[in-house]
Amino acid sequence: MSLRELGIEHKRLNETLAVVVRANPQNRDELRAILDDLRQYIPEEIIAGPPFCVFQFITSLKDGFDVEVGFPVSQAIETDAIRARLFPPLQVLSLTHRGPAAELGETYKALYGRAAAHGLISDEFVREVYPADGEVEVQFVLHDWNGLLARNLDRVLGQEVCQHVMAGVEALTIDSTVDERFHWLKGAMSRLDEVTGEDARYDVVSSCAHVFPPGQVAKLTTVYQETLAATGDPWQAVDAVIDFIVEDPGWGSERPRREGNIIYSSKAPRDPQGYANATTEMEKRIAYCFCPLVRTHMDQGMSPTFCNCGGGWYRQQWEGATGRPVRIEIVSSVLQGGDVCQFAIHLPSDLLCAVSQ
Repeated sequence: MSLRELGIEHKRLNETLAVVVRANPQNRDELRAILDDLRQYIPEEIIAGPPFCVFQFITSLKDGFDVEVGFPVSQAIETDAIRARLFPPLQVLSLTHRGPAAELGETYKALYGRAAAHGLISDEFVREVYPADGEVEVQFVLHDWNGLLARNLDRVLGQEVCQHVMAGVEALTIDSTVDERFHWLKGAMSRLDEVTGEDARYDVVSSCAHVFPPGQVAKLTTVYQETLAATGDPWQAVDAVIDFIVEDPGWGSERPRREGNIIYSSKAPRDPQGYANATTEMEKRIAYCFCPLVRTHMDQGMSPTFCNCGGGWYRQQWEGATGRPVRIEIVSSVLQGGDVCQFAIHLPSDLLCAVSQ
């Protein structure tokens, strides 16, 4: 059965000008009150559509929702109270909930479950749109992994190699099965392995990772720069970033360990309970893995090159924190038989030089 037959619509959202506020409502009643209050500041004639809300999955907030709520508008506006900004184009899977708010979780479960069954992955936030009273349009924001792969292949290796590696991608549709996606990706990684070296493969695939929220990365940058300014020691600044990652709830990692200029880090399992209760190594690896393509096809020949995608998560964090290029080494991965995915973040040598001077 296709996604559309299940009531799920694939939408391409254009760049959107909107007036929004960042808020931390504790419940949906507070969320509605924030929207009602915001509407009073926007001239009715420039409101260009129903209100919406962006929920951040990765947040430093311990309670309630971390959201941006607002209204699309037809023209820019800026006052003492509000301002408009542009939201980039998005692709989403949309499913509209009609019924009691208490049952909204079932709509989320249906949408995210069907997306996972098709091997589709979301970015690190979800959108809701409120087209009418009692209706909530839930929008699963698609992470365009194949599009990122093509753009980074072109950037690093050129158009000819890009076309070779991406061969056959046009056969994939939004309704393609997880099996079809896996086998295309397995072939693409194999073709990439054949035509280039390790450094280029790393650059291409690590650049396809989920986008870590820029606001979270900015916090790491601030911690690093402030500690460096206070101490003059880049390694104290690095350690301060590690301490912040451990203390702040916006990171799903175990405590990173630094040895010299290398930081060892790994994520917590995707399914902690399943991981703890696993009775076989395979069950443990499947419960750990975040990728719906890999965990449904474990030990079916995917190149280890693909694990650089997981490394890209840490690349964004540490290049953002230090302002310098870093190299992520795959130490262990469930794809290669390990029971965790561990990465070594190699910080640049000029940090070492700065210490020794």
